[in-house]
Amino acid sequence: MSIRFDRRTLFRMGTASAWSLMALSRAAQAEPRPADRRVLVCVFMRGAVDGLSMVVPYAEPSYYRDRSSIAIQRPGKGDGAALDLDGRFALNPRLAALLPIYRAKELAVVHAVGLPTGTRSHFDAQDEMEIAGPDVHTAAEGWLSRALGELPRGGLERSIALGDHVPRALSGTSGALLVRNLEGFDLHGPGRMRDAMHRGFERLYGESRDALGQGGRDALYATRMLQALDPKSYQPKNGANYPDKYKHLRDAAQLIKSNLDVQVVWLDAGGWDTHAGQGGADGSLGKKLEELGRALAAFRADLDADFGRVTLVTMTEFGRTVAENGTGGTDHGHGSLMMVMGGAVNGGQVAGRWPGLEPEQRFEERDLAVTTDYRDVLGEVSTHCLGVSNFTHTFPGYTPNFLGVVRS
Repeated sequence: MSIRFDRRTLFRMGTASAWSLMALSRAAQAEPRPADRRVLVCVFMRGAVDGLSMVVPYAEPSYYRDRSSIAIQRPGKGDGAALDLDGRFALNPRLAALLPIYRAKELAVVHAVGLPTGTRSHFDAQDEMEIAGPDVHTAAEGWLSRALGELPRGGLERSIALGDHVPRALSGTSGALLVRNLEGFDLHGPGRMRDAMHRGFERLYGESRDALGQGGRDALYATRMLQALDPKSYQPKNGANYPDKYKHLRDAAQLIKSNLDVQVVWLDAGGWDTHAGQGGADGSLGKKLEELGRALAAFRADLDADFGRVTLVTMTEFGRTVAENGTGGTDHGHGSLMMVMGGAVNGGQVAGRWPGLEPEQRFEERDLAVTTDYRDVLGEVSTHCLGVSNFTHTFPGYTPNFLGVVRS
């Protein structure tokens, strides 16, 4: 059987990856990554998670007054009670797997954080958070692509999105590799044909000296390198056991521990829109939080010594209303929280200025107010992990104010 190779074949039938083919100039070289290469891991909790249920402001009477059926009980109030952090805030008991990491000062929480605008549209808020600039509807490049653009040019494996699509945050000229899962990352087609396809694409792109050819060579190189990791044989360290819904986090750990020059890993964790049936600690939200907590704890255990050079940050487009609604859930709100976890994190703290939950302290008298711009957190971790020092390009029109959640 013969196969005709052309430049579009790689997109139609070729690889389980996606990349930017614009302005790629690196020749593929299998050089080992620096032993101290810092890595930024971004976890986007799409759907707007209820931060008031994740980290409970149990010292606020209005929290219990307005959440008669879904509030998480104060610490010491029996089964399902929150786990005290600092005398004001407490961890949802279904996130108990994170408590040792918090106490080891490797996990910090930033509360009352979010967008400066008050949009309650999932799509608009997610776009605004990923673009992080004034031209949210027309911008072609996301904040993380712009941040990477401040660094020397690297290969496609430098920036990896684990999932079904490249997020807007990574869209742009810096290039990003999309990996749906490591085990299945290869050229698509019958197994007996894959070597021939590789050789054909190598000949096709090896003869091209334009940006498309360079992009093709980089993509083929990245494919070879990821296959060499032998993901089917990967064994997490220290008995780390990832929930099925967080296998991408397991892939992230393997990528970080590999010899690849990975600097950014992005993954989505969806399903946090809890309009109905949210429940308390044992409700539907609690079950999802337990999976998240177990996944992050497994990630920390699996990384072992490599954890010292990794910073993981969670984000969500906005929070939920302070008061529960008539269907035992919460509606779209404003302020939420971010978690920052890593070996260089100034953990064991709930950072940011707390605005209070009384009606007059709320945003539009209904939502947790935002007192920390999300770019303050993203700017700080970008400086630590990527060395970004000038935010004129990364966050146009905004200069982050660092909170001190990461050690310099």
